[in-house]
Amino acid sequence: MNEEKLTKAKYGEWQLSLWGACFIAAGLGALLAPYLALWVILVLMLLGIIMHSVGMYKIHQRNK
Repeated sequence: MNEEKLTKAKYGEWQLSLWGACFIAAGLGALLAPYLALWVILVLMLLGIIMHSVGMYKIHQRNK
């Protein structure tokens, strides 16, 4: 079996996974919004920004 197929996601698979995670996060955010304090929301947003930035940086470095 071709091992490359097991280690590399196709663009459509990546998009499906990404949008699925986004919808889950949006649903959880809407569900938990009345219970979350402002500081929790800000920490989660900061963590998301940092994680996204690191991921995009790594992709940019790999594609140079």
